[in-house]
Amino acid sequence: MKKILVLNGSPRKDSVSSALCESFISAAGEAEIKKYNAYTLNAKPCMGCGYCDRNVGCCFSDLDEFMSDFEQADYFVISTPVYNSGVPAPLKAIVDRFQRYYALRFAHGVKPPVAKHKKAALIITAGSKGEGKDEIKAMFERQFTVLNTELVTTVFFDSTDKRTPDENINEVVVQEGESFFNS
Repeated sequence: MKKILVLNGSPRKDSVSSALCESFISAAGEAEIKKYNAYTLNAKPCMGCGYCDRNVGCCFSDLDEFMSDFEQADYFVISTPVYNSGVPAPLKAIVDRFQRYYALRFAHGVKPPVAKHKKAALIITAGSKGEGKDEIKAMFERQFTVLNTELVTTVFFDSTDKRTPDENINEVVVQEGESFFNS
């Protein structure tokens, strides 16, 4: 059975990015799906303390379950709104805590630092037209090169300050999900 890890970066349960993510993962079929929200995870930020350079893991244990689920996942789906051309701070804190895998790769020589290859999808929403997609996509593409993760698709829906997804948009997102989960 496929294992899907979903990381939602929105603070609102009824957000557009959350709704589009639900449409996207509805196409997964039978799968084990684990969902996390960056705001409820309340991750401590990386302090650059060097613990992961000297040891395996992180000096903080707050993300251990999430990181274990990440390592075991076949698919990684991230949904996020755009905040100031980037991701919201709680999501960025989690992104920074992937430092433990950079340390595995570069300080400990583990290649790849995440054994199981996974496919990733980004679902990005923006209040204004065109904002933030390229910056967020580039950030994750760089990160995924170390995490043995391949960014397969990016769904982008903008102008949410003036519009909400209609049935046609949801249908397109479901089709994108079908293509992703069957690739």
